[in-house]
Amino acid sequence: MLSVPSAMTAAVLVADREIVVRQLPVPSPADDQVLVRVAVSGVCGSDVATYRGLHPYKRPPIVLGHELCGRVAAVGGAVTDIAVGERVTSAAFSWCGDCPHCRRGAVNLCRARRNLCHLGWHGSFADYVVLDRTMVFRLPGGLDAEAGALAEPLSIATHAIRMIDAPAGKSLVVLGSGSIGLCCVLVARTLGIGDTVCVDIGAPKRRLAVRAGADVFVDARTGPPAASVPGAPPGGADVTVVAAGYPGVLADARAVTKPGGLVVVVSYFDTAQEFDLNAMVSAELTVRFSALSTPADFHDVVSWLAGGVIDPTSLVTHRFPLTRAGEAMELADRAAGLAGKVTIHCAETEEIP
Repeated sequence: MLSVPSAMTAAVLVADREIVVRQLPVPSPADDQVLVRVAVSGVCGSDVATYRGLHPYKRPPIVLGHELCGRVAAVGGAVTDIAVGERVTSAAFSWCGDCPHCRRGAVNLCRARRNLCHLGWHGSFADYVVLDRTMVFRLPGGLDAEAGALAEPLSIATHAIRMIDAPAGKSLVVLGSGSIGLCCVLVARTLGIGDTVCVDIGAPKRRLAVRAGADVFVDARTGPPAASVPGAPPGGADVTVVAAGYPGVLADARAVTKPGGLVVVVSYFDTAQEFDLNAMVSAELTVRFSALSTPADFHDVVSWLAGGVIDPTSLVTHRFPLTRAGEAMELADRAAGLAGKVTIHCAETEEIP
């Protein structure tokens, strides 16, 4: 049995760009919930958006963090299929289980879903986090905790790449090499995609893209992607993944995708996008939007992690203890283009380098 204290350390976002480390009560799991002792949390782009005050609905005061790995510390009375001490990861949201979307496995489309780090449901930048049982997924006991924390962004990427019919051998352009873009490269490589090009800005992003398995990195400072990406018009990629939200990114996606090709949009946007629909119509592009992930995506990711097929830890560039979570968020906020994945190591941590 794990000993559960009454209080825990948590990094609370108390105002825009202001995090205070506080002692909070350890939450108690309801009948259908589990309490997880957090080992590692990843900093997600949505955490950064909330930190900046730009998230569409998450607001302070709240504990951020939803990319996590930890061990089950306690279970509610109705939870019988998972044991204290098991290593787990989690989805970023809970779903109703009863609507038509949930019944067919598309829990990401559940209109009644509840989101971690919203309406007082504190996230994983803390020693402990309470989660609904349905959103928790087992991990191998010996799996590196940092790899386990990155299962959630890998599941987002898996959901997006699974939209590509018969991906093996197809050419791919990924616009944006943040965490989700790089995870898309990792997953695409795992599924046998062909030539892969990453487009972003700067040498640090180049290094991360190469680590993830990109064949070519294009620095967007050298010119428009359409003029720089190998095979761009008159050819173009079979598939383009939009993993960035800058103005004009959809026009760039159209320009680097071959006529009749596929564009998968996995990014969210801070502002409205303007683009030429006629250009997409004349190229007869298929445009698909990818939202969140499903249990099936998590099961794929866990099997890859367990088998050593995929290793996301190469994407991590900065690590912080929980007591320095404010510094971690400041870095993620202000070091765009310089930092890769930032992780926060919590209660169940090895020594932080």
